[in-house]
Order: sequence, then C-alpha cells, then structure tokens
Amino acid sequence: MATWLPAAGLCIVSLIAALVLGAAPRQANAAAAVFPPWWAAPRALAAADRAGEVTGVGAQPFIIILTERAPAGGASPSLTSALRAQGAWLVVDPGLAGPCATVP
Repeated sequence: MATWLPAAGLCIVSLIAALVLGAAPRQANAAAAVFPPWWAAPRALAAADRAGEVTGVGAQPFIIILTERAPAGGASPSLTSALRAQGAWLVVDPGLAGPCATVP
C-alpha cells in the first residue's frame, strides 16, 4: 500500500468540506436546494414549496431556488432545516444554482 494514500484521502475530504462550507447560503432567507436527481420536477417543486416560497428553478429541474415564507403566527424552522426535512441533499447560495428561470 502506498504511503501517500492517507494524506491524499485527507486532502480530498478537506477539499469537499471547504467546498460545501463555502457554498452555504449568504442570506438566511434565500437558498437553492438540491434534491435527489432522480426526483421528477413536480416532486422537487412540491417538496420545496412545503419548505418556503419557490422563486425559480436552477440549471437542472431538481435544483429549486426559494425564499423563506413570513411566519404565520409563530416561529418557523430555518429555511435550511425545512429544506433538509423535505429531502434536500444540499442547500447552497442561490447564486450557485446556475441559470434560473422564474416561476410564475
């Protein structure tokens, strides 16, 4: 076994962690959610709609851009928490979602 393998593994894990942390939403009330790629667009849209206000679709139909809804009479979970509870794999800054189409 090569002696450089553990160092290479640590380097790769560190790079992935840096990318994920650097992609975090800059504002707590706006985000792009990446849902499983095999989900059909209506399923991803419905899941995102349960978490917040859908404002667009990213470069792929499983990437949904949204903002936080105003709480109705009580505290609501953070947008990131709500998206993860609905099945989002990754929640990133909306600027990283790629070309966006506005949802009417």
